[in-house]
Amino acid sequence: MEYVLYGLLIAIGVIMLLLLVAIIKTAIIKDKPYVKNVIDIPEEKQMLYALEFSQMIKVKTISDQSGSNISQFVALQKVMDELFPHLDKIVEKHKFPGGSLLYKWPGKHPDKQPILFMAHQDVVPAPMEGWVVDPFSGLIKDGEVWGRGTFDTKCTLYAFFKAADELISDGFIPETDIWFASSSDEEISGNGALSTVKWLKENNINPSLVLDEGGAIVDGVLPSVKRPMALLGVIEKGYVDLKVKAKSHGGHSSTPPANTPLVRLSRFVVDIDKHFPLKTKMIKEVEDMFVTASSSMNFLYRLLFGNMWLFKPLLTMLLPKINSYGRAMLSTTIAFTQAKGSDAANVIPAEAYLIVNMRTHPIQNIESTLAVISKIAAKYDLECEFLNGRDASPIVNTESDAYRFLVQAIKENYPDVLISPYVIMGGTDARHYSEVCDAPIRFSPIRVNNADLKKMHGINESIKIESVAEAVKFYKYLMQTGK
Repeated sequence: MEYVLYGLLIAIGVIMLLLLVAIIKTAIIKDKPYVKNVIDIPEEKQMLYALEFSQMIKVKTISDQSGSNISQFVALQKVMDELFPHLDKIVEKHKFPGGSLLYKWPGKHPDKQPILFMAHQDVVPAPMEGWVVDPFSGLIKDGEVWGRGTFDTKCTLYAFFKAADELISDGFIPETDIWFASSSDEEISGNGALSTVKWLKENNINPSLVLDEGGAIVDGVLPSVKRPMALLGVIEKGYVDLKVKAKSHGGHSSTPPANTPLVRLSRFVVDIDKHFPLKTKMIKEVEDMFVTASSSMNFLYRLLFGNMWLFKPLLTMLLPKINSYGRAMLSTTIAFTQAKGSDAANVIPAEAYLIVNMRTHPIQNIESTLAVISKIAAKYDLECEFLNGRDASPIVNTESDAYRFLVQAIKENYPDVLISPYVIMGGTDARHYSEVCDAPIRFSPIRVNNADLKKMHGINESIKIESVAEAVKFYKYLMQTGK
């Protein structure tokens, strides 16, 4: 008994010592006071940018599933030629069926690896209901440009073309070739980016850096974080659609047998919902994001996230239980999105099914995920049918020259922000560029907050005028310093 007591006291002592070390470290890593960066672009120039940008918003480039109607994309490209006349005269243009673009701005040293900037032209539909302005008006009010596509992603499309146009008008020639890619069907996962990458491969063009949408400069991205964070998307989760089917002999609903198809499907759903079956892990890139943010958090959060050496196992266990964002960062997600039974209210279905949508994490590929789900389905006499999917993208090396170059550029232009890697939950065109580039990074140099992010694909999408101006300045910096 005496040895047990000594052991308990030693354990308590070790825990207290570890907590003391963590508390001391928490005090040390506290962020220093900072001042938000003040934009040094004259208001007249900012307004000029806004007026030009609004012309692009007025063109209704809604994604077309058939790909046959490209009139709006032709109209947008005509507007762009007028807005960027110096660029239009010097670039080498390649156009693909459906309206996707690939432009080359020749540099001094074509033998060096080029840089490629991306943003898509298409937007999702925008019904008038709920909007305070016409979603395709490009209205400028309250210091913002309003309309569908202002954030996703005509803002970056305008910004990097405007940056290049201004530099060309000044006689600037980049050190290496700069490419600009813009698909017309990103929102519907079309073939624009695929066609572009195929052309790049055939012509042996391998950019050192590809910069696309994904992360941004976000205020309030994590609880209690005081500083805005520049989130650099280095991983893009995969995608799977799975059909889970239950069969029976059917029959009349007046004499229902036990374990009908819908009952078995329901038990399957409840089983997965109550006992999450897939791997959970905090990979280095996610850990780096939390550690980076910790310096700007309040004391309790800073204690937890700033001492991963002590609390990482606890956080890995708790975060998925706290909210859906925590689950998505650490695991493949499982969502039940559609279901079908019989066609009549009084008929037991001979076959019922539901659709499972999963966003695969790099820690668990499609094959492994399907094996786990199929095993659970078999318990309830269910069949699984794989419909379509893709694994998570390769992870960009955060120690690479391309990543470090981008980090340094952000530090120079946005000195008030924290910078960290980030996991992209949805899909972007950048995933295709892993075939030609080791560093397809998902980052738009646009300042937003959580309320702004909710407008994307939603109502009242808008972007601050000064954010557009900052983005133009940032792209000019990249073009001038890229080697």
